[in-house]
Amino acid sequence: MTAHGALYGLVLAGGRSSRMGQDKSRLSWLGKPLYQHMASLLAQAGIGNVLISGSGFAGEVSVNEHGPTDGSAIESIEDVVPGRGPLSGIHATFQHLQDGDRLLVIPVDMPLVPADAIRMLCDHQQPCCFEGFNLPVVLPVNAESRQMVEKAIQSDNPKDYALWRLHQQLGGEAMPLPFSMEDLFVNANTPEDWRDLVDRF
Repeated sequence: MTAHGALYGLVLAGGRSSRMGQDKSRLSWLGKPLYQHMASLLAQAGIGNVLISGSGFAGEVSVNEHGPTDGSAIESIEDVVPGRGPLSGIHATFQHLQDGDRLLVIPVDMPLVPADAIRMLCDHQQPCCFEGFNLPVVLPVNAESRQMVEKAIQSDNPKDYALWRLHQQLGGEAMPLPFSMEDLFVNANTPEDWRDLVDRF
């Protein structure tokens, strides 16, 4: 990890992809696995520290401002408490970061999100997402956010795993999504979703 006060990007790629019928993170997008495309997107947005939530990614690719390259590996972080959706990835990643850092979290299956949208979120020091979308989101790493994440992930109530609830508890902001980007904030949960997304691209 890098120095205190750094901005990290986290690609959520540890889901079960049960509705897709195969690992979404390794679907081909522009000739490379989807998780590599998303890692490149974060790098293009100016995030130099890119992490992957999930197993089996370490050593496959590195990232710089031009996208994935051969060389040093992306850091892969496995869930400590699995089965909590995106919260599991955030919880595990928080354990590797220092207070004062910030974490930009994005799902692996939103390849059309523009780098400009990510940059807009990166400008915020407090929790921030776009209206109508829980992800991507930027989260500060501090005592309060750690406590909220830990409390949520230890809960027996699945409602507590919802990111909108964490965002609300942390007093997060929701920015209006620019009209020009509205059609780009789509993800793929099923093969039909994926075909529609590819066709749209």
